[in-house]
Amino acid sequence: MINFEELELKVNTKYSFVGIQKEGSKLIFHIPKGFSESDSSLNTFDSKRDLFFRLYRVLNLFKQTCIEKGYFKTGVVTKADDRDGVAEDDTGSEITSNDDSKNIFYSKIDALGSILDAYDELKILSLVSRLGKSERLDYSKLHRYLNKAVFLNNGSIYIDAMNLPRKEIHFDATDIVAMYCYILIELKEQLKLEVNSSEINSLAERFKEKYLGSEYSLFSEKYYLRVINDLQDALESIDHYTPIKDSDYWDFYEAIYKFLFGEFDNSIQGKVWGFSNFNTIWESMCLTHVIQTLKLNSILYLDKKFISNTFISKWNNCNKIIDISHIFNINDTDIFPDLVIWSFESEEDEILSLNYREFNKKNHIKYSISKDDSWNDYGYLTQFDISIDFGGKRVGKSKIIKITDINQRLKENCFDHCLNYLSINSNKKLKDNFFSYWDIINISHEELTMMQSLNHIFHRALLMKIYDHTNFFNQFICNVLGDEASIYDNIFYQSLFRQDSRRRATHEINNLYKEFIDKLNFYIIDIKYSTPDYYTNSENIQEIKSISLRKQFVYEYLLQKHLEKTNNPLKELDIKSEFWLPAYSSNEETFTPLPKYMDDYVKLTGVNIMAVIDSYLETEET
Repeated sequence: MINFEELELKVNTKYSFVGIQKEGSKLIFHIPKGFSESDSSLNTFDSKRDLFFRLYRVLNLFKQTCIEKGYFKTGVVTKADDRDGVAEDDTGSEITSNDDSKNIFYSKIDALGSILDAYDELKILSLVSRLGKSERLDYSKLHRYLNKAVFLNNGSIYIDAMNLPRKEIHFDATDIVAMYCYILIELKEQLKLEVNSSEINSLAERFKEKYLGSEYSLFSEKYYLRVINDLQDALESIDHYTPIKDSDYWDFYEAIYKFLFGEFDNSIQGKVWGFSNFNTIWESMCLTHVIQTLKLNSILYLDKKFISNTFISKWNNCNKIIDISHIFNINDTDIFPDLVIWSFESEEDEILSLNYREFNKKNHIKYSISKDDSWNDYGYLTQFDISIDFGGKRVGKSKIIKITDINQRLKENCFDHCLNYLSINSNKKLKDNFFSYWDIINISHEELTMMQSLNHIFHRALLMKIYDHTNFFNQFICNVLGDEASIYDNIFYQSLFRQDSRRRATHEINNLYKEFIDKLNFYIIDIKYSTPDYYTNSENIQEIKSISLRKQFVYEYLLQKHLEKTNNPLKELDIKSEFWLPAYSSNEETFTPLPKYMDDYVKLTGVNIMAVIDSYLETEET
């Protein structure tokens, strides 16, 4: 088993291998780009242990996706010598996708896999039942235990099993099973997995009490070396004295042996565990995070090659604003951008939809709405005061908004407001029969959250797929009030869109919606497994142009051409390009801007690799 204290961290800047490489007796842990091998917070026993188990889970999850898609192939690499008539196969694996690119999954020393693969509850319980010792007392042999007995005042004796030496070994097949169960439980705890069998937990606890002590943990920095040494000694003794060794015994023995001693086999060198091309996994993790984070209809295109079919099915079934699934073809050759989305952008050039879920998780916003009797629009009472509490603190002054309930008859709005007072949190929204309006000046997370919670007319119009601003108001009134409704004789025109005492003309209302829509952009995103230094190094400019930038130009051209050819009302929106690069900070959000690059024609964005890993692991099946 790996000693995390001695594990040497390294970031391989030239290659994409992530995993463990053996050089002599030294184990090197190649961690993904974005991390820093000199980061003191990563160079502790606990940090290296936690990162290793995270990546182990990531690789297993990625492997399951590849198996699901038919990319995963296994082949026998070596065959060990037979022991007591039992043969062992050691297999390697290769991932080959539709474009024939090959990725190698290394498992020469997969100490964890040896334990997990050997788990068979039925076999364990069968073996214990077949060979286990009875707990019943044999009264004919009581005289052998008199030296360990406690003599009571009434002349009787008491023999307590706890008085026996802790490290007494019974040397039968149940010892190897109990030892295996202990390691399995400890391992699954690190992998965030549960063992629901009370029998397995009981066997593990029995072994721990007998050989180790309840306070010792296998993956604790304080006790790691002591526990490993005790386990190695116990395995050696059990193997030496166990008289009957059938195939079941050897299954558990080999799993435990590989777990405890695998790293000490000096005949095994080079890449012993990991993945040859982490770029593939990095892209899969980022795209999976996007699917979990963004509203699915804002994702217009993604490279589905290494995405679980479950997520692909959900995305395929959502209603997208436009279908661009077949436009990325040039000279009869298909090309594949990683991701195309549309989103609002803040004044700080932040793609708001990417951090929207994170913003809502971190921030609690409360809107307090009360009617305002000081103003009416020629009888219509729709004006309200709203105060905003952000994280328990009031933000700025109260502002004026207008709200109506379309289920009320218009005359009812002339006598009273549609509500008197309302307090609503940002994780909830008004009922669909309510509509609100206020002028939108700047777009931000706070503004979009408020628009969604209070059913702002423009937000609702987007949900109705009204993208043509030239006919916005007419189409909106038809959708909400019906085809026969008057464009002018309604509460929206007479009150909600009124500016003080002045009624706005319909073309003004349409232009307001245009200004709102124009804050949307298309984003073509290429997920890169490189460092920012690579892009800022002038020596790499020609290589970057030939490999990356020309593709972005082609993607943008094909999208723009499609929008113009179909006369799509969104054809005037900007099309922007981004490169996503792995980055790490324990304090930063998932997406952070990196230094300006190429005058921001292509924007560099750092993606917090730890946040994306944790997001990816949320998809594990428990």
